Amino acid sequence: MTEKKGLKSVVAKVKARIDASKDLGTEPPWIKQVAMLTGVLAALSGFLAVRATILTNDAIYESNQAILAQTQSSDAWSEYQAESIKAHVVDTTLATVNDLSPENRDALTKQSEGFRDRQPGIKQTATDKATERDQYLQNGLRKLAEKDLLGYAGFTAQIGIALASVAALVRVRTAFYAGIAAGVAGVAIAVYAIAAQYGFGL
Repeated sequence: MTEKKGLKSVVAKVKARIDASKDLGTEPPWIKQVAMLTGVLAALSGFLAVRATILTNDAIYESNQAILAQTQSSDAWSEYQAESIKAHVVDTTLATVNDLSPENRDALTKQSEGFRDRQPGIKQTATDKATERDQYLQNGLRKLAEKDLLGYAGFTAQIGIALASVAALVRVRTAFYAGIAAGVAGVAIAVYAIAAQYGFGL
């Protein structure tokens, strides 16, 4: 019962405030700025939504590239191991078989050397692809982190729009100032997120 009386009291005060401004035929000067604030924050929210979508797509691309690099690295390591096994088999044959002709022994020696010569290049390819995979993963994580921050910025901007709308409706300047503060916080978060993406953040 007390809550109902309290709510009725607040509604009555707000209605009296609105009626008083209508009776005077004038609006508080700051009311005109509500539309501008709402428009700016709506534009900011739209930009943040588009940017978040782009970042999501970029993160998916980075993830796909990381999977491709991982596959290429695994293939290279498999090839490296296969070359090592082949060389080991040839070396074992050379060491254990005594009745090989000189021509066969030379051919097997060259074959073993060929296997060994190819291994460093294959190993380097595997290592490079693993490094690429890590870079793609890091890039994807950075983009997702920026997307999360931009989500917070967009949410803060929406709160600013809501507060500004409430301020215009109930003629409470404090709500308008709170909306401005929320908008500034949203801009600050967005700037920090974008700056961090390009290496200017913490």
